[in-house]
Amino acid sequence: MTVPMPSMPLLQGMPVTDARAQNMLPTTNQPWPPVRFNPVNYDQRIWSAWWSGSPDELMRAYYSIGANSPLGRQYFATTGEAGMPSPRPGQFRGGLLGSIRRFFWGQPTPPGEKRTNYHVPIAGDLASTSASLLFAQPPTLKCDQDSGAQDYLSELLDDGMHSTLLEAAECASALGGVFLRVVWDTDIADHPWIDIVPPDCAVPEFRYNRLVAVTFWSVIRDEGKDVVRHLEKHIPSQNVILHGVYQGTQKDLGRPVALTDFPETAPYAQAMSTGDGISFPDAPFDASTVVYIPNMRPNRIWRDMGPQAAPLGRSDFSGLEGMMDGLDEAFSSWMRDIRLGKARLIVPHSYLDNIGRGKGAVFEPEREVFVPVGGLISGEGSIGDQIMPQQFNIRWEEHQQTCQSIIEQIVTQAGYSGQTMGLTGDIAQTATEVVARERKSLTTRGKKINYWRPALADIVYGLMAISNSEFGQAITPVRPDVDWPDAVLPDQLELAQTVAALRGAESASIETAVATVHPDWTPQDVAKEVQRIYQEMDINILARAKVAIGGQPGESVADALAEIPDAIGATDVAQQAEALANVSDMYESQDES
Repeated sequence: MTVPMPSMPLLQGMPVTDARAQNMLPTTNQPWPPVRFNPVNYDQRIWSAWWSGSPDELMRAYYSIGANSPLGRQYFATTGEAGMPSPRPGQFRGGLLGSIRRFFWGQPTPPGEKRTNYHVPIAGDLASTSASLLFAQPPTLKCDQDSGAQDYLSELLDDGMHSTLLEAAECASALGGVFLRVVWDTDIADHPWIDIVPPDCAVPEFRYNRLVAVTFWSVIRDEGKDVVRHLEKHIPSQNVILHGVYQGTQKDLGRPVALTDFPETAPYAQAMSTGDGISFPDAPFDASTVVYIPNMRPNRIWRDMGPQAAPLGRSDFSGLEGMMDGLDEAFSSWMRDIRLGKARLIVPHSYLDNIGRGKGAVFEPEREVFVPVGGLISGEGSIGDQIMPQQFNIRWEEHQQTCQSIIEQIVTQAGYSGQTMGLTGDIAQTATEVVARERKSLTTRGKKINYWRPALADIVYGLMAISNSEFGQAITPVRPDVDWPDAVLPDQLELAQTVAALRGAESASIETAVATVHPDWTPQDVAKEVQRIYQEMDINILARAKVAIGGQPGESVADALAEIPDAIGATDVAQQAEALANVSDMYESQDES
């Protein structure tokens, strides 16, 4: 067994001067994406189609339109991939083989007919719900270092990072995971930020389930046979990011070309510090510019593909494609019943109005007088018997129950409660009842947080390291403590009753009471509120009591308050002392009068 060699000590915190680092990007022509990731790319393409909610995307993904089709090229050009082979024979074959290899969305539309497939976008609802459960309220980032680092962390979530995390969580739910990377561009901003990279345009490298490198790729030119790709490889253990441009075909990567040949990649050439790489030797050795966050593990479908695919997360849609396909088929059948259930009239030919030679005849139902033509209507039957209304039954109850049952199964298998997806309606409930009804969703949320917490701490640590080493920001990089707020918050009445009971039993301080009532406040906000409460208590109690607290004869309440050591801050003490002196003088003047 080959044991991976550890990183060279020379690369730990030092500039990358080893020429081998320049060859870590491909140097020869090869299939792209790598062939070993073909099963992964195919599944991610299917999940992406369900996530999009577009019937066109679903038909292209399941119908597997070939690269020679103009419609297929338009779709696959966005990914830089060659199209899959033309429709499989099993799609047009009946019997067992055809039923196994054909989904509802994979059935070709018969010639001469219009497509009548309807889509229920439940996959998008699942992904959006997952993101909302995780980041509807932003997590808190805390550290025990100096105030500068804490101020940086507090401003980070207000600088667009919260919306970035929401987008990343939805992408991870749909595609099985997501990459977060640190990026910077001095032409755009004077600080780095966190960017999202979907997993279907990344080639990761794992070692013992840990990400050691990843190559991101994007198509910057697609002119049919010629495809130009940009590759960006992050190697965290060497503090280097490699960039390369390749000119190839739909299937192959091709030959490397200069970064300066294309305006999209020319700025990277100016930032190169070592060969084809951008190095930052002043950053800590353990700081990473990229992290991978799996949606959920273990991976049930790729675990037999080896250590390069097994660590990838599984999508919330994994294993549900058949049920979602069946839901669309049931809903399409329901819509077909409605379409065929429209009322129609079957009338004799004599009731039709000829609209011209070669143009046919029409029936006008709004006419009030019809003149029968002799010989066309028998005397035995009335005119009303000649007009036969036709309207088929709409089996709405059967279709509704079928669709409802499939939806419930999909939501449950995805790991969520029906209450979370709104299947039980909006009913006023207490926090305890909500937790009981959404226990399955909250359990799934807790599992996903376990994957997000360490990854967020790592990427924020890397972001702070780049801010310090590349932008000269005076902060100490730290891995913050990442805490999530409660998914279900009790109402204000319950909180008030709880706090009143704790305070009445003298088992909670004012600071604890304020933090309990306002769980979304920062420690600074809680401290300010406690300070204001102390101010009100001092003015309303100490001044009106007219009691010298352990003071000398003749000492005023203001003097006694000033002696309370650091109770509420020196500035506030002085202000209160002045206010209390005025109050004390008012009481003394009232007593003399």
